Amino acid sequence: MIIASLLAGCAYFSEYKKPDVPVNNQWDVPQNTGLSESNLPFVSWWQGFNDPTLNQLIESGLASNNTLNMSRGNVEAAEGELKKVQLQWIPDISVILGYSNNPATGFPGLLAVLAPNYTMNVFSQIKQQKKAKYELAEAKAEDDAVKLNVITQITASYFTYQAEIERKQLLDVLANDITHLAEIAKKVYKGGLSANISVQDLDAQVNMIRGEQEVIEQNIVVSRNALRYLINQNPGQITTSQKFSMLNNKTLAPAQLPMTVLENRPDMQMAENRLRASNEGIGLAASQLLPTVQLDFIGGPVAGNNSYNIPNPITTNVVDFNDELLKIPVLRASVLGEIDKAKGLDKVSYYNYVETLQKALRDTSNAFSANYRLTNKLTQTESAQMHLTKSYRLNQSLTDSGIQSVMDTLKTKIALDRMNISVNQDKLQQLITIVNLYHELAGGYKAGEDTAKTAESK
Repeated sequence: MIIASLLAGCAYFSEYKKPDVPVNNQWDVPQNTGLSESNLPFVSWWQGFNDPTLNQLIESGLASNNTLNMSRGNVEAAEGELKKVQLQWIPDISVILGYSNNPATGFPGLLAVLAPNYTMNVFSQIKQQKKAKYELAEAKAEDDAVKLNVITQITASYFTYQAEIERKQLLDVLANDITHLAEIAKKVYKGGLSANISVQDLDAQVNMIRGEQEVIEQNIVVSRNALRYLINQNPGQITTSQKFSMLNNKTLAPAQLPMTVLENRPDMQMAENRLRASNEGIGLAASQLLPTVQLDFIGGPVAGNNSYNIPNPITTNVVDFNDELLKIPVLRASVLGEIDKAKGLDKVSYYNYVETLQKALRDTSNAFSANYRLTNKLTQTESAQMHLTKSYRLNQSLTDSGIQSVMDTLKTKIALDRMNISVNQDKLQQLITIVNLYHELAGGYKAGEDTAKTAESK
């Protein structure tokens, strides 16, 4: 019977096999030339922007973010679950004090006995422990994923906040230049040298700019509040020390091969550990078909003869019972349903792993492409800005020499103002692609861990 049970249970125990999903060795999209950093999770890449405010915000977010605090609680819970399973190897020991009139124990009367108990399905215990280890690894990977999201959200919100402040200022310059042009146009109209149509058009443009600035004000409030929310603070002001135009966006984006990306990403680590845990779940369900060992002992002084006398440890009457039992399941049909359920959950985990892998490849490929294309777009816009700057300077020199009217020069200045706004928006988009690329390459979520471990050891 024991052999039959072992064979029946072991038929459901299988070694974990990692899903064989083909992955290309190279990305299929163009990339900006960059240095490959295999240790990217440990790199504080945001410090390359040389912005003390950004560095402080990320430091505060990683220390205080509420989502991270909840994630750390989940890690502690998973550690507790693993500890509970590991301690199941130790027998339970109870002390029984009281009165018993049980004929099975010889009517002991008053008693004070120890009652160790050890009930163990060894196969189940091994599977529970492995499953708990993978669930703890999954919880830690989820915590890393939250860190990665916090870094990404803080950086993106900060760049948006800075860009909108600058855009508001650039729109002020544009509105003032158009207003100046309108004033000149009004004088020309009053002199009978032009129609009033151009003046009305210029006034309408100023009205549209002032309306757009109201939207920017709202964007500033939203991005500022988002930053304070991410660092676990109430809405308020953000003090910055560096302008958006001074942010360094020329740092080369990193390059990594697909397999390195997949190994670094927390979501891939979560998916694999979830799959490993569900694979152990099949064996855990099947372990109910295997024998359970039960060892019991009850021993200690008793009053004897159904007496209320306190047991005398010298003239001791003792009770001494012990059991060594092997509980062998012969018919437990419901276990078959448990096994089928575990297999179904394992299938869910398998396809979750495949979907996570394919999504990781898709999103990283998109991030490389976006960074490449929008970096090129910014380069073209900055080139156009340079040409318009030269054109404005030439026109200004003509005006200063009395060769060209102020109105024509102002029109060139307005074109340059609009181009400056385009550069602002293109730079923001390009910076966001850098942030997204580091997110998809799993950069920075372990930054500072080595330093922290070294400090703890000292």
